[in-house]
Amino acid sequence: MLRLHLTPDDLLRVRFAPAPSPLLEGVLALTLVRAGSPDPALTRWRHRIALELPSPVSALLELLRPDDGLGPLFLDPPIADADDALAQVLSTRRGEAAEELRYVWRDFRRMPVQASALAAGDARAWRELGMSLDVLVHRVLPPWWPRIQAGFAADVAWRGQVLIAQGLQAMLAGLVPGAGWESGAVLRLPRAGETVDLRLTGRGLTLVPSLLWRGTPLRAAHPDGSLLLVYPALTPLPLIPPQGSGSGPLAALLGPTRAQVLQLLAHPQTTGGLARQIGISAATASDHAKTLRAAGLVATTRDGKFARHTCTTLGARLLAGS
Repeated sequence: MLRLHLTPDDLLRVRFAPAPSPLLEGVLALTLVRAGSPDPALTRWRHRIALELPSPVSALLELLRPDDGLGPLFLDPPIADADDALAQVLSTRRGEAAEELRYVWRDFRRMPVQASALAAGDARAWRELGMSLDVLVHRVLPPWWPRIQAGFAADVAWRGQVLIAQGLQAMLAGLVPGAGWESGAVLRLPRAGETVDLRLTGRGLTLVPSLLWRGTPLRAAHPDGSLLLVYPALTPLPLIPPQGSGSGPLAALLGPTRAQVLQLLAHPQTTGGLARQIGISAATASDHAKTLRAAGLVATTRDGKFARHTCTTLGARLLAGS
């Protein structure tokens, strides 16, 4: 568990990043290729991307741990301009890079050859790193970037609706399943391993929805001094419709099928009724309802052996706004 101790100044400095970061999403795509994802919606996308990766980009996988796919923080600064982000990476102080690489790999005996060369400040290794990241952001990401931007904007807009309707406390608690509040303005977030207490002491909090990260929230230092918190966007990248597909903002937020489910739930429906009307299995309909329920858009009650779903006030507000 991660426990964020927030002061009044921190709560006044909660904001969303203005745009997605190419290197952040690019490296998280590599994390997905390296270690997989708990979300089955990303499985086919992962295999497709793994087959299409150019060899310079595949070399970056060596810098990521095979168990969880995470790597050193200097690889993916949260900067919206790709060229500025690349310049930031290459200007990383070599001692700082070595420290991060040692932290990721725990000790030099486990560190791969490329990581060891970077840690040692090898000029050729750093040139190759720059070339690989350049290919990642200028060749691999561009076909997907409009959908990443659309999903990012839709998620931020949705959180804004929650903020307006229910307040900052509800919005932050709804970032990920399992989040909640403790007394004394302590935001509790799920995290693998032992509990970590982090006091922000007025630095503030910058929120970044990711279309490719589906695990527990990731944290890092933002260049402006605030705490950067990366959380899974409501809908993963493969479910975001392509631009020009005729889909509206609701589909950009939820994906076409979930948007259709929410529209049908303007009137109460059983799981079987949803499945029949949309033409999907009852298990798939149940999964969609579960995701919408976790987002506060749908409420579910039991009627004997049947589960009956209906959209909440927040869900109705989203439908009306779209």
